[in-house]
Amino acid sequence: MTDTIIANLPEAGLRSVMRALLSFHPELTSGLELETEKYLLRTNDDGGYSSKPTAELQKRKDEGQEEEEGEEGEEEKVTAESVEGDLIQATTAMEKELVTAEGSRTLSDYEKHFVQGLISSLQACRGAYDNSNNNNNKAFPFARGLAALKALDAEDEAHHAHAEDLGLIELTPFAACGDDAGRLETFRVGERAVPRLFGGLWQLSGPAWGTAPQARIVDHFTNYVNWGFTAYDMADHYGDAEIVFGKFRAACSHPEILFAATKYCVFNPVVITPTVVHANVSERCRRLQTDKLDLLQFHWQNYHDPQYVEALKLLEADPRVSNLGLCNFDTEHMEIVLREGVQIKTNQVQFSIIDSRPTVKMAAVCESYDVKLLTYGTLCGGFLADQWLDQPEPEPFHWEMTPSQRKYREAILTWGNWALFQTLLHTLAAIGNKHGVSISNVATRWVLDFPYVGAVIVGSRMGISEWADDNFAAYGWSLDEEDRDNIEKVLAQSNRDKMVEAMGDCGGEYR
Repeated sequence: MTDTIIANLPEAGLRSVMRALLSFHPELTSGLELETEKYLLRTNDDGGYSSKPTAELQKRKDEGQEEEEGEEGEEEKVTAESVEGDLIQATTAMEKELVTAEGSRTLSDYEKHFVQGLISSLQACRGAYDNSNNNNNKAFPFARGLAALKALDAEDEAHHAHAEDLGLIELTPFAACGDDAGRLETFRVGERAVPRLFGGLWQLSGPAWGTAPQARIVDHFTNYVNWGFTAYDMADHYGDAEIVFGKFRAACSHPEILFAATKYCVFNPVVITPTVVHANVSERCRRLQTDKLDLLQFHWQNYHDPQYVEALKLLEADPRVSNLGLCNFDTEHMEIVLREGVQIKTNQVQFSIIDSRPTVKMAAVCESYDVKLLTYGTLCGGFLADQWLDQPEPEPFHWEMTPSQRKYREAILTWGNWALFQTLLHTLAAIGNKHGVSISNVATRWVLDFPYVGAVIVGSRMGISEWADDNFAAYGWSLDEEDRDNIEKVLAQSNRDKMVEAMGDCGGEYR
């Protein structure tokens, strides 16, 4: 029976079922990875599934196997971007393999030989590509992958403290805003005034959100900065986000205006020592090409292990950490840290019109200790947007659904149902028409109007899509009493008051 199902399901259906199985039965993940590895090794061909696909792909291009005219075709372009996305994903997976109970380990001799060999192959590819007459002055398509591999090889410092392959990037901060530049809103993180909208780089963590070459990502970064988006949220496990941002900032004409909020995340058992903590800060500095971290946000997976307090005290004492924040700490454990005297500037939690759990308990603690929230999920993975108005409920494991959309679809259905969600969208659309803004702007403004919210983190699919001008429209106005009353009428019909019971306190995500 199962073989009949597999044989007859269309490709899209089989992928949807596989995603559902992994979502509801995560214990199957390791088995899938193992069998996939066996399959790829067993079916290895002339380069399509090689451990060094980038070298083979470049060889085929140089030999003219892809395009007779030497022009980069769309199929080749998509293939190159897909290969680079997989290369970055594989590098991220290798980084996770280096995490140990003592903090981290270095590459073994075998691993180092493999990584350095791949770096050499990519550098040879780059040389051949740059010298080719058929590249039409296009940027090397695997620059991100090469940088990620160099960062993995701790002994290769060639990528650190310079960004020669980007050249000098001339920024004209706020130029795109024109006369509206005065609408930009800021709040303080320590001594820094930062914008109340952060760009989120989670989407660089994997190819599920799409992949883009370094050159296009740099173009998007430049445009965002010119719109006044100078602060970005990233993490040690967001693919090559730290590396990409670090290279961009190092190449900018005004690096001092850019603000990096990165993370130190402890997901697995570890023995906290000064050496372990110091090494992680050093790694963040190295990848970001900086001597000081603007904001380091700390995530601790297992609250039953109380070492998180000691880790935070060690981070606070490190002069390279300018400001210290938390990430996904619930109210109880955030308050434990604060009562220990640790100076916490921010806590990053999920907060939206759909998920307003921070208003229940966390708000009071934030106001007592002057902690500002950095909020994610404010647009529910893009569902709180004009394009979802009057649309049917999406199939959760359709191939076009991103991991974020699958997550926030479940949050919407916990909050209410799709029909009520459409009622909410119509209400937000009417308010948007009144103020001349989009549904997303209204949803963002609703969160920004809470006094304990410092900034909303808006996911940025750098190199894939741009929403800088639309996001900027969330600045410079507030919801009036009529707007809030109309929103409240919809929220009163939802399961808002049961969200804490169903999902736990905010900050409980990913546990």
